[in-house]
This record gives sequence, C-alpha cells and structure tokens, in this order.
Amino acid sequence: MRLRQQRLAWRRWVKPEAAMNLMPGGLGEDPISLIIGLPGLLASAVLLPVWLIELALRLLLAPVAAALRLTSVIPYRLELYRKGRLTGTYTPRGRRELVRLRNRLAGRDAVAA
Repeated sequence: MRLRQQRLAWRRWVKPEAAMNLMPGGLGEDPISLIIGLPGLLASAVLLPVWLIELALRLLLAPVAAALRLTSVIPYRLELYRKGRLTGTYTPRGRRELVRLRNRLAGRDAVAA
C-alpha cells in the first residue's frame, strides 16, 4: 500500500509524457527517422513551455493552497495505491480529518497484511 498526498496547489494538467510517446527510438540516425519523429518534436516544443509555466504557477501557489487546506477551505487530496494501481481517492477537509483518515487506512492495511 502506498498513500500519496497532493502537496502542490492542484493536480498536474499538462503531461509532457504524451509528446515523448510520439518519439520513435533512434531519432536522427537517418533522414527518414527525423521525418517520422517530427510530430513528436513539434509536440515537445509546444508542451514543454506550457508545462514549465504550469509548474511555476503550482509552485508559487503551493503556500496559498497549504494555508487554505489547513483552514479547511479546500480539501486535501489523498490517493491510495495498492500493487501500483490507484484504488481510491479521498478528499478530507481539515488537518484533523486528514490524520484520522490516514490512520484508518494504515490500520486497515495492517489488518489485511
């Protein structure tokens, strides 16, 4: 079991891995592979700056999101993974409910093991 807590202001929207999946292996070994890899290069050129802007905004707004979570204005976000697969998402409001939920999930997993 692995329990992940979202730390930054929001979940990631821009995923540069999508552009990397378009890239063929052995890019640039011959002219044809460069032509085949051109869509991946163009997607990377577009996604990388957008991803960097989003990352900077998430980092800048992380302290604001942390303060809002501590005051129960916005919920925390917990994701429970078992055997590498997402099995549950929880949104407790407030620090006390977050700790209670973590302890309950950890206790349930200890009993299951």
